[in-house]
Amino acid sequence: KMSKIFDSEDYTAHYQDRFASNLLKIMSLKNLNLSRKIYHVSSKSIRGRIVSYLSYLSRKLESKIIEIPYNRQQLSDYLCVDRSALSNELSKMQREGLIKYNKNKFEIISEYDFEI
Repeated sequence: KMSKIFDSEDYTAHYQDRFASNLLKIMSLKNLNLSRKIYHVSSKSIRGRIVSYLSYLSRKLESKIIEIPYNRQQLSDYLCVDRSALSNELSKMQREGLIKYNKNKFEIISEYDFEI
């Protein structure tokens, strides 16, 4: 029962504080990740979603070369787009010289044209 977790007879105040702190940290990270995802999928275009996500990772990693933690299907699920449409847009972006990619490794070639 949850009530027993916060009962001082079962746990000392130290463990209660640590539990509450860890729970708050987990909820905060989950909220931050969901907010970030909403930001990435707020663009109406598939290209806008891709650019938003890759730009974020590029800034976070401070590198133009990025390895994403998703395969193509997982990335399409994350960005809420069809996998084949995602693959088509990535191919177009590569042909236009904006990015290079191989599987889950991406390189941003043209930062000027890479803005949303």
